[in-house]
Amino acid sequence: MKRNQSIWQDRNFIRFFSANALSNFGNWFDFVAVLVLFRYTWKADPMLIALIPVMYAIPSILLGQFAGVIVDRGNKLRILIFSDWIRAGLTILLVMTTSPLLALPVLLLRNTVGVISLPAQQGLMRSIVHEDDIMKAVTLNGSLFQLVKVVGPLIGGSVTGVFSADVSIVVNAISFAISGIMLMGIKLKNAYSNSDDPFDTKRPNFMSSWKEGWIIVLKSRILLMSILFGILSTLTIQMIDAQFVTLFSEVYPENEEMTGWAIAAIGIGSLLVVLLLNKLETIRNYGVFFGTGSLLIGMMTLGMGFLGEYNFIMLPICLGIIGGIGNGIIYTAVNYLIQKEPPKNAIGRVSGILDSTLSILFIIGPLMGGLLINQFGVLTAFKSIGIVLSLIGISGIIFQKFIWKEEKTIKIPKDGKAKNYMTEN
Repeated sequence: MKRNQSIWQDRNFIRFFSANALSNFGNWFDFVAVLVLFRYTWKADPMLIALIPVMYAIPSILLGQFAGVIVDRGNKLRILIFSDWIRAGLTILLVMTTSPLLALPVLLLRNTVGVISLPAQQGLMRSIVHEDDIMKAVTLNGSLFQLVKVVGPLIGGSVTGVFSADVSIVVNAISFAISGIMLMGIKLKNAYSNSDDPFDTKRPNFMSSWKEGWIIVLKSRILLMSILFGILSTLTIQMIDAQFVTLFSEVYPENEEMTGWAIAAIGIGSLLVVLLLNKLETIRNYGVFFGTGSLLIGMMTLGMGFLGEYNFIMLPICLGIIGGIGNGIIYTAVNYLIQKEPPKNAIGRVSGILDSTLSILFIIGPLMGGLLINQFGVLTAFKSIGIVLSLIGISGIIFQKFIWKEEKTIKIPKDGKAKNYMTEN
């Protein structure tokens, strides 16, 4: 029966939501400060600066799947708390570094510890909120994420400009520490754990748990098709994601602020649609969500390719909002998918598999995009990629019933043996 209690009356969710707000907000403070620290304080060359996002991506690529296994086998809440506190300590260590060559390993180590946070957060959700409130929890967390993407860099950049990069980095350390303290007050409900007895001989070993996660993904048509669709669209998106500054430097050479405005517009569009989707209780047609999101991002990208012909100042802002709406739709669908489709005790593994798989594209995509732009020019590249993304989106909508067939729920027996995971209707 549907519960009448508002999710905002759930103290566990409020603590969880507030802790996420602090850690995410601090992260965006930190990211801007690190860029400023490298370029303005240490006068680092572009190649060293280019290594910063690589330090963020490598841990997810190499360890994302194993982090998911660790989360599913352990105490998710305790893992998340210690992850926050260790990252707080490493952030303080970052302030104490005196050169980019020392800072890069610290960033790599901190992001390695942070890899475990995403699957831990995903895995905790269904042990914190009622099943009827999952869609609301997902969209509220999505709203938070999109909001800090807009507000965080703006405030972080302002604080860094007024004070120093070190001050913004310390703010992030404090945010991590307080986040861990807030998480200590959460009391889990409906929690399932494989780790009540670490010496239980019936408990599957590490590699068996990892294989089990892949079996769940491969046996679930909805999960597998969503990941494959996500790989295709994400790879295409990443080809132009880092090239907005290249586009705007060519079209608006006198307006350096245009890149920031367009990125903020994308964040605003994402925030608005995620807030709107909060009114939904469930997602039934993943193809419509993924397809519509890809189509809208494709329309934005294609439109950006015509800025050379129609370069009035408001066009990229409007296109950014359209693309942001598409991004928000996909973000909500992905997070709801992770919560609802896998078994409760495998959410961490599925989240880790998705995170590590997509992280590879964050390196491959920009390289492919750079080659495409060097070969054909930035405007032609944006037009071509926009058309491809639009076609991918339209295909997802049209072939929704064929690609995303409904299935019965996957279950993992408590003895840990992987068998009879899937029966299609």
